[in-house]
Amino acid sequence: MATLALPLTAILFLHASAGVVGMLNALQWAPFLVLSLVVGIVLDRRRRRPLLILGNLMRAGALGAIVYLAYTGHLTVAWLLALVFVLGCGAVVFELALPAYVPGLVGTGDLMAVNQRLQSAATGAQLGGPMASGLLVQVLTAPLTLGLTALGFVGSAWAFGTIRQAEVAPSLAATRPWRELREGVRFTWSHPYLRSLIPVSASYNLFNEWLLTVYVVYAVRDLHLSPFLIGVTLAAGTGGAFLGARASGAMSQRFGLGTSFVVVVIAECGAALMVPFAPRQSPWELPLLLGAFALMDFGATLSGVIAMAVRQTVTPNALLGRMTAFYRMVSYGTIPIGAAAGGGVAEWLGLWPGVFVGAVLLLTTIAWAAGSPLLGVRSLIELPAPPRSS
Repeated sequence: MATLALPLTAILFLHASAGVVGMLNALQWAPFLVLSLVVGIVLDRRRRRPLLILGNLMRAGALGAIVYLAYTGHLTVAWLLALVFVLGCGAVVFELALPAYVPGLVGTGDLMAVNQRLQSAATGAQLGGPMASGLLVQVLTAPLTLGLTALGFVGSAWAFGTIRQAEVAPSLAATRPWRELREGVRFTWSHPYLRSLIPVSASYNLFNEWLLTVYVVYAVRDLHLSPFLIGVTLAAGTGGAFLGARASGAMSQRFGLGTSFVVVVIAECGAALMVPFAPRQSPWELPLLLGAFALMDFGATLSGVIAMAVRQTVTPNALLGRMTAFYRMVSYGTIPIGAAAGGGVAEWLGLWPGVFVGAVLLLTTIAWAAGSPLLGVRSLIELPAPPRSS
């Protein structure tokens, strides 16, 4: 819900320009550049479940503050940007802790199935989020919709608190933190599979965020879509993501892990071209937008499930936090760059050129995927076992 309600708060409540929306999205993702490596060190020294709870409570607090300021008349662009940065800090803690937490619960043998189920659950829960958000923005306003989202984060924190399975505490390393950090970076960058996956994710995230940042403003001001219809188009993406998560296991078994990965990257990047070429005020406008976002998120989710299983399989448990931190710092670190660049190009050239350029540049992701050594791998058991870490 926040994916749509945040930019609509800026656009409809504060009358923000495309450049401000770009900065808003950039600051939401900037903490991945600033905090990822530090959080990665903490994850390999502390239990991960309390950090999952902390990350969600930080996000709930940031959204709650936005609602309070909006309804007391004190919300400004500066306050919104600052609180979105705090929201991003909570996301860093949560997003890095979750993939490091899961393998200790289930073991590496079940990772593909478990990641598929987790992704299916997440995307299934999010399927109605954008539509509900668009409808609630029309009925209740964008800030109040963010308040309901904050309650969702509180509920998630409570749910993690109900898990009773004991988590083994990582032993405190005798080495200095920065030496541990170098170990995680060195391992990630020296491993051929991990090193090849980083630019695929970084390129896709950069230009996908470019496209999404401009699209919301473009949909409001050029396509004249209502908040509800904008939510419907984004919900189609979540529906595609749900199908992608469900199909990941069967597709990788039938066609092979690497082949499935490359094919869906081609599909998700090519589908983006339908967004700028959806004819305005035409019966084809909404179906093409729905199809574009559905196919993009279908491919992105399926390839993401495969990539996560590969990373978790080849990485020792003692290095999972630091590997994930470095991986996310680079791959998610391109998102604020894409958001700021997309907003800037849209301010300079216009909204339609901003969408078009982002969709074309997204195609560069295909070259990175096609060059990955993962292309020749059929299943996780063919991957090298993780080395024993010191």
